[in-house]
Amino acid sequence: MVSGCLAKVVFSDAKHNFLIHYLAAVVLLLAAPAVFGFSGLDERMAAIPLEIISPVIGMILMTPVFMPEQNESIYDVVKSKKISHTLVCLLRIILSAALTAALVGALALCMRCNDSQVTARLFVSTIGSALALGALGTFCAAVGDNAVIGYMVSISYLVMDLFMRTKLKKFDLFTFTDGGTKVNPWLFAAAVILVLAALIWRKYRK
Repeated sequence: MVSGCLAKVVFSDAKHNFLIHYLAAVVLLLAAPAVFGFSGLDERMAAIPLEIISPVIGMILMTPVFMPEQNESIYDVVKSKKISHTLVCLLRIILSAALTAALVGALALCMRCNDSQVTARLFVSTIGSALALGALGTFCAAVGDNAVIGYMVSISYLVMDLFMRTKLKKFDLFTFTDGGTKVNPWLFAAAVILVLAALIWRKYRK
């Protein structure tokens, strides 16, 4: 019964508060073939569109998870409910992360169908990049109490990474584009830490 109630809350929440963000991520995905060539790419060349588009998808979907409560009146109403607000936010993050992985998977599948070498390790690494940038947006939006701040910081980091590249070392979002051949566990660790920090901040500082 409790799980069914939570499912209804999350579904209604997603439908009314985040549908526009889901649509924006899908539009970006559909526009990708018009911007990048997908046919006959080796692993390193296939990493370029994957590692550029995927973090943006993660940023679009994960940054606004606290956005509805930017309105203090809505936040007061939400806090008065029996269901934990922290739990609802966690479920939002899980849903956003799952959708990010699904859309990145769709992009990878499209590239494979066009004879590009999208390997399992490249796909997993790309998921890490997407979640890391999305989690950065989530954390900054939580601390700044504004989704716009989260987007600004995430975009700034992405642009900085495009220019600095390997100087960011373990936190470079473009692992395979820059010649890496292994999944970067630091990006997954950063994503988890940033998400937990965002939830803790919202719970005890909001």
